[in-house]
Amino acid sequence: MAAAVNVATGMLTQKWSLAWGICTAVLVVVGGGLQAWLTVADRGAAADRRQRFEDVEGRAIEQTMAGPGEQVVKRARVDGDLVQRQEG
Repeated sequence: MAAAVNVATGMLTQKWSLAWGICTAVLVVVGGGLQAWLTVADRGAAADRRQRFEDVEGRAIEQTMAGPGEQVVKRARVDGDLVQRQEG
């Protein structure tokens, strides 16, 4: 953190316009690449998401999944509530 503050202070006080331009370009390229990668990775992961309960017993079972995916309960003995919730 101290190094970043030191570099920023130097750029501001010494009028390093070229350095600011390069830093901005790198930040935009890295940020854009990271955003694209995360967007593509999230789509692929969402298609493969599964929650599975098999051979379970209990007074209550609750399954919650944020986003798309598949929820499965097989061979369950539940004395109370069985709740499956999909959010998003």
